Amino acid sequence: MKKTHLYIGLIIAFLACYYTFRNVSIKELSDALSSMHFIYLLPALFFTLAFYYIRAVRWKYLLLSVKEVHYYRLFSPVMIGFMANLLPARVGELIRAYLLGKREKISFSSSFATIVVERIFDMSAILIMIGSLLFLQPELTSKKNVLGDSAMIEKIVMFGWVGLIIVVLFFLFTILLIYKQELVISWIKFICRPLSESIQTKILDSFNSATEALYSLKNFKTTLTVILLSAVLWTFSLLSYYPFYFAFEIDYLPFSSLIIVFIIICIFITIFPTPGFVGSFQLACMVGLHNIFNVPEATAASFGIVTWAFSMGITVIGGLFFIIKDNVSIKDITKAHT
Repeated sequence: MKKTHLYIGLIIAFLACYYTFRNVSIKELSDALSSMHFIYLLPALFFTLAFYYIRAVRWKYLLLSVKEVHYYRLFSPVMIGFMANLLPARVGELIRAYLLGKREKISFSSSFATIVVERIFDMSAILIMIGSLLFLQPELTSKKNVLGDSAMIEKIVMFGWVGLIIVVLFFLFTILLIYKQELVISWIKFICRPLSESIQTKILDSFNSATEALYSLKNFKTTLTVILLSAVLWTFSLLSYYPFYFAFEIDYLPFSSLIIVFIIICIFITIFPTPGFVGSFQLACMVGLHNIFNVPEATAASFGIVTWAFSMGITVIGGLFFIIKDNVSIKDITKAHT
């Protein structure tokens, strides 16, 4: 199954890269890259590092019901986990949960449950971006749209509705887990009846550990803090791309175009989780910048290469730093992967 995930990911990455670069010559790509203004990497570096910093702080609050962990101890699993997304099927999330559990003596179920909650808040933030974009600029979906392609905007809206349904279902299930745990346990016991007693016990123990990780959301102050941190986190993530508009001299585009490109990137790397987001990330930049906003293909391709390499480079450097600093073995990462 793991090899199948890898092969599928590589095929998708190859096809995405082919589509992205099929009309771009090496000379055009080289010229676009050589004309880049590297000074704008500095503000991009600030926003990217702030993104990881705030993510670690937010995770601290989500873990409060399980164990109080200082945010500086969460940098290591965060950076190593995100670096591990170079592997197929986004196993970095599993590795992050495993490393935290081993380091802080927290069950894997509890650790992973907080990451699932993270993703609910992350998806909610993206949905808010889509909603605010369409609310502030309703002309985006009109026939007289001058900022982007209406067909692609419609697909973004459709993704938003699907995402909203998923978030609402997860939210309702989370509420049930927190306030009606006995009811959910009765459902699980009913579903697991055909299984052996030992397997049922393991499932219920994992379920109870995962539920414990959700109790921090009972505290209004904690929940509000997580919401505010999520808003700041995703604002910084969005702003980390904006300096590249100036680096490639496409700052003539309205800021709303960056939100659209950013949302398309999020959609593509979610639907097509290739190893390290290779191909899916670059294709998203090509679709967003060239297909929608008519940025030259060479510039759009260069934007996709540089922003991906910059972001992934910081992630890999940070991940390797903490692997060495905390003496994390490849065996630990492999064990988490398996």
